[in-house]
Order: sequence, then structure tokens, then C-alpha cells
Amino acid sequence: MSRADIWLMRTYWDFDFPRPFLPNFKFVGGIHCRPAKPLPDDMEEFVQSSGDDGIVVFTLGTLINNINSEKANLIASALAQIPQKVLWGYRGEKPETRGANTRIYDWIPQNDLLGHPKTRAFITHGGTNGIYEAIYHGVPMVGIPVFADQPENMVHMKSKGAAVIVDLKSMTTEHLRDAVNTVINIKSYKENAMRISSIYHDRPMDPLNEAVFWIEFTMRNKGAKHLRVQAHELTWYQYQSLDVLAFILAVVLLFIFLLVKTCRFSFWWSCCRMEKTKRKAE
Repeated sequence: MSRADIWLMRTYWDFDFPRPFLPNFKFVGGIHCRPAKPLPDDMEEFVQSSGDDGIVVFTLGTLINNINSEKANLIASALAQIPQKVLWGYRGEKPETRGANTRIYDWIPQNDLLGHPKTRAFITHGGTNGIYEAIYHGVPMVGIPVFADQPENMVHMKSKGAAVIVDLKSMTTEHLRDAVNTVINIKSYKENAMRISSIYHDRPMDPLNEAVFWIEFTMRNKGAKHLRVQAHELTWYQYQSLDVLAFILAVVLLFIFLLVKTCRFSFWWSCCRMEKTKRKAE
């Protein structure tokens, strides 16, 4: 890893917190985002049937195809209580509590749905790809993080006022229903999502072109060593300054040793003089 010439980071300052980075770190968050395409006819018909209430897009990603039936029924029950139509990407057993406003698909065109003008909220597990598609289209989120980077990702979005987090283990029907209603009905969530989206789009060049530029730049400059920090050339103990600390510790120990020896010698010398004076007096 230390031999890498250039790092393409999958985030950007719309999502990340500001902090210093090295010059060979380039942020290309949202590199996969694209404008929305038209939906399939049957899906578009269902979306349009939502009227002014709009739709909610729900998926826990491709790595979480199934959840236990208890959680699935809990989620379906919560979604049945909101006025919006729901498009749920889910391959598990269809929950018995599913409402008439909810359609379940094995796969949904997530980016195209998030870019639809009737989309009001996105219920997500908090994967970086899904978050960036929501940022791209300015959609507020309800996060149900499961593992890996997902909890931290949702903390980022919550801190920016564009998301509410619900814990999957302790979640109740009321928690999920209220979270969805919160991000839809409280205007600040949509406003913050649009603000973050405007930051994403206000860049010198789009992330894909930026990634291409820095890859070609690195190739043209034979690895772009002028951007590479010299810390990568240090051994692990040099990088941690352990050699310097060892030298300082040795000096301190030597000083303590000499101090102890000096004190002992002074004490011994004083005792000898006192002994001689006592003998002369006798």
C-alpha cells in the first residue's frame, strides 16, 4: 500500500469532514453517478399513481438480500402506514404485513428512481454508492446501517442534516414510520440534501474526468514522485520516531544514573569526613 503512486478516494467534501490530506490523495466521490433514465413502463405507472405524496425508495443493497421474516414484517408494517408509494428492492420471502402502497422487486433501478421528481425519501443501509446517488439527486435519507463502513457513513449524513438513523436491531414499526415521516415532512432535511447536492455538482470537473486526469498525470510524470511524501521511505520505527525516543530515553537514563551515582558518592564522602572528625575529637 505504501508503494501506491496516487490515491483516488471514493468520497468528496460534500460527504467527508474537512481535514488535511497529502497531495497524492484525490477525491472522486460519486464517480459512478449519472442522470436518471426513464423507468420501465409498469414502474413509471406505479410511481405516477402516487400523486402529490410521491414515492419512497427502499433497498438494503445487493449484499443484504434477505432479512428474517420478523424484521421484514416489521418494516412492511411501517411502510404501510405512510401515504407515499414504496418501491422496495428485496429478494426474500414477501412479508404478510405488506400494504397496498408497497411494491417489492427483486431489483430496482436505484439511480433512476432517486432521480425521479416524485421521490421524497431514500431508505438505505448506508453504502457509499447509494449515499452518493442520493447526494447527486438531492434526496434525504433514512439510514438502517448494518455493518462495515455503513454506520459511519450515516453519521456523516446525519451530522449534515440530511438523514435520520434507525438501528436495525432495536427498530420498531413506530421508529421506522416516524423516521420516514420526519425526513419527508420536515423541510430542513430536503433543503440540506439539496445543499449537499449543490456542493457535489459545483466542482471544476466531474469526478470521472478528474480520475482520468490524475491517472494520466501520474503516468506522464512516471509515478508523480514529487507528490509522494517521504514518510513512505522510512522504516516503521523511523516513522514512529522510535529511534529518536530511544536516544532521548537513553540520555535521560544516563543522566539519572549519573545523578544517583553522584548523590551516593557525596553521601559516602560526607560520612567519611564525619567519621574522621569524630576520631580526631576522641
